[in-house]
Amino acid sequence: GQTAAAEQSSRLGEQITKLKMDAAALSAEKTTAADTVSQLQALAQSMQGDRSQKEALIANYEGQLAALAERMQQAAEQRRNQTAEIEAKKAKLQDALRQRMEVEAKKTRAEKDAQQKNKDIIDMERESARLEGKKNAAQMEEKQIIDKLWDSYELTPSLAPVMAAQIDSVAAANKRAAELRRRISALGTPNLGAIEEYARVSERYDYLTQQRDDVLESKKELESIVRDITRHMTDIFVEEFGKINHYFSQTFVEMFGGGKASLELEDADDPLGCGIEIKVQPPGKQLKTITLLSGGEKAFVAIALYFAILKVRPTPFCMLDEIDAALDDRNVERFASYLRSLCKKTQFIVITHRRGTMEEADSLFGVTMQEQGVSKILHLDLNSMEKQLGIVN
Repeated sequence: GQTAAAEQSSRLGEQITKLKMDAAALSAEKTTAADTVSQLQALAQSMQGDRSQKEALIANYEGQLAALAERMQQAAEQRRNQTAEIEAKKAKLQDALRQRMEVEAKKTRAEKDAQQKNKDIIDMERESARLEGKKNAAQMEEKQIIDKLWDSYELTPSLAPVMAAQIDSVAAANKRAAELRRRISALGTPNLGAIEEYARVSERYDYLTQQRDDVLESKKELESIVRDITRHMTDIFVEEFGKINHYFSQTFVEMFGGGKASLELEDADDPLGCGIEIKVQPPGKQLKTITLLSGGEKAFVAIALYFAILKVRPTPFCMLDEIDAALDDRNVERFASYLRSLCKKTQFIVITHRRGTMEEADSLFGVTMQEQGVSKILHLDLNSMEKQLGIVN
């Protein structure tokens, strides 16, 4: 506001100066016109001789005078207008000066207020410094109290209110505190490495816990896999067991010339863990388990079971080591005859001392020791021998 008033006052001063210059120019023009009138009057006096000429000159001069008078009148009118404008500018300048004074008065009041505010700020800073010193002293005292609380009772400010109790007698409380300090001192030096030891043990505990969780998770996954495999194995076992049981019954009848036989699970709900009971009934005998049979019958039943397994899972090659040793001659003939019927799918190498088994073979290989410590292998092709003897056409 103060800057605007100063600019307005400067503009008004420039306008007043211009108006004064215009008034001086008009005054000079008026003086020039008066000089012209004087010259005309002198000329009129000098021209009295030639009247007509002088009259003409007078008329000319009168015209010039009228023009000058009109110009002077216009100049006077313009001067009056300029005077009025100057008066208006003066009034405006006075108003601007008055506003300037008001602005300066406001500025003075503002400066006084600023000085008062600065004084208040200085007082507040002093008070703040005093309070800051008091605060620091209080903090120092608080720290001393907290340190004493920890040194004396090993309590933090947050735990102290919880542990606080009503004291009936200060002397008794101090005596009790001194007694407790003596008992604490009697406990000996604390283990300062317990914190590091705890951190190490805690880290290992977390590691082992994670490892245990991983192992348990793996165990769950493996148990799930084992359950799936066990279920799949159970399905396969039950299916294959049914096939073996079917072929076992068939093979038993074919080898024994009658009777019946079957395989039964001791616990149908646990086929993989339970035992298998073999029940057979040779022709003309009662139904028995395999444990009640004679040695030859057991061997013959075992051979029938093995042949049944071969029917379920035929193999291209099979070696039998004296499985006919416990059979009598009749059962050896049955065994050899049945073994012959299986030769279409499986090649058998049979180690035997029984004649009936040898008679059904295609080739015989014998080991003899004609000289002490020297073994010799003898080979006999029975098919070629039969052709040579004319038995087979």
